[in-house]
Amino acid sequence: MTTKYPRPRILDRIESPMLILAGLAICLYLGNLMGIWTRMNLESVYFWAALSIDIVFVLDLVLKVSIQRGEYLRSPWFLIDLISTLPIVDALITLPTSSQGFRFVRGFRFFRVMRTLRTLRMLRTLNLLTTTESQKFFKPSKLFNRTIQATVLVYTLLFTGLIFAIYSKVGPDNPQLLIEAQITEFYLVLGTLIGMLLTAVVMRFFILEITNHQFQSLLDLALPSQVSNHFLRKPNEYHKTVSMPATVIFCDLKGFTQTVEQLGGDLHTLKTHLEEAMAVVTEAHKKHDLIIDKYIGDAVMSFRGGNLVTGTAEDHAIRVVMATLDGIRGLQNLKNPFFNEMKIGGASSKNALIGAFGSRNRLSYTILGDRVNLAARLESSVSRCHTSNLFCDLTQKLTSSCDHLLWRRFGQLRVDGKDEAVVVHEVFYAEDYSDTRWIEYFHQALEYFERKEIAQALGKFQQANSFRSGGDPASQQYIKYCEILLQNGFNRRWTPVFESQK
Repeated sequence: MTTKYPRPRILDRIESPMLILAGLAICLYLGNLMGIWTRMNLESVYFWAALSIDIVFVLDLVLKVSIQRGEYLRSPWFLIDLISTLPIVDALITLPTSSQGFRFVRGFRFFRVMRTLRTLRMLRTLNLLTTTESQKFFKPSKLFNRTIQATVLVYTLLFTGLIFAIYSKVGPDNPQLLIEAQITEFYLVLGTLIGMLLTAVVMRFFILEITNHQFQSLLDLALPSQVSNHFLRKPNEYHKTVSMPATVIFCDLKGFTQTVEQLGGDLHTLKTHLEEAMAVVTEAHKKHDLIIDKYIGDAVMSFRGGNLVTGTAEDHAIRVVMATLDGIRGLQNLKNPFFNEMKIGGASSKNALIGAFGSRNRLSYTILGDRVNLAARLESSVSRCHTSNLFCDLTQKLTSSCDHLLWRRFGQLRVDGKDEAVVVHEVFYAEDYSDTRWIEYFHQALEYFERKEIAQALGKFQQANSFRSGGDPASQQYIKYCEILLQNGFNRRWTPVFESQK
């Protein structure tokens, strides 16, 4: 289980300056190896500058130990920072007050290595990479810590071994060998520095890019792509909610219960056909940039709106409706033996609440509002109305400018959970109907029906049914309703509303 590992702000602030200081120390040391400071008579200045930097690194180590204590001591960064302070041993031994003989004997062996370990301060770039905003509360695993510690130790031993080998034949009577050894050490240090910088760049960008890609691929399986893309870039905004226009749909595959009974206990076959049908529907939703909210058994809920997508309320509604029709057509073309139709209910909201909701330990990015409930109620009413989809009046108005859509006003509908009736519409591809007289007759029938002229309404519904190729199921429902009203009569308080309640 990952726990919070907060770094004090002061430590975050000093990481970059300390890395710059490490780079400066290495540059000064490289200049010393090439004899630059000797030729410029700046040996004393170099010595005190290097000593000052060494003292700063010791103070940095002490500060971290005093603040983070055991947590820091167990981390690989303590080992790296400790190595960064070792050159001060050489500086203290070779103080100008020390004897020349002591400085020479000790300096060309162990303490020469201490000076060269300034190069290993570039390992601090690894620590710097863990201080980004999204990782401040990340606690590395024990395996990670042990791997870094072992790697640093092996690297340090190899590096110091090379330095010992370079100076193994150098003595006080071989100044030329000393110069050659210093030149060799210069190129070793320079090569090490370049290698560390390249490693840091690879870790910072390439490996991070691969990790993010793998992580995002995993997130995309559980979250809408718009959500995972946004919050990978801005994780601190996950708790942010917005109130914006949106359109939402509920899509439910028809025949699920019958399919379960038909297949008996063959759940593998059920899963295969269900996933095949769902893939077609969700692909249509992705095509129109809908946010796929959740799967609910054999149903899927999607919406468009909020600050993670662009567009106006009209654009959101058009995309949702087009995704609806594309999903219907995709299922028909799929020719799945069990799932080839679905019920769809949709509604638009002028002000839906969109964002992450849930508990403190588990959140879900979704949409809330009365119109979301309405969309769910309309989806459950589709079967009783004998339509393929039902949308609220606002959705129809928002999409009225789209020439690709053909709308049929179904009338006033009373749904479960609502006391007042709502005006609903059914949508079709305009290209699928060159003859729209059946819709005109249906609308005329509705006008008669809503004026309580039931006999005239019955005749127009019958015309609508006959003019639509294959018949019109919605007209057939109204025909039955009108016949019952004509047979039984109705009182003055009756309202011309289609009842979809159970």
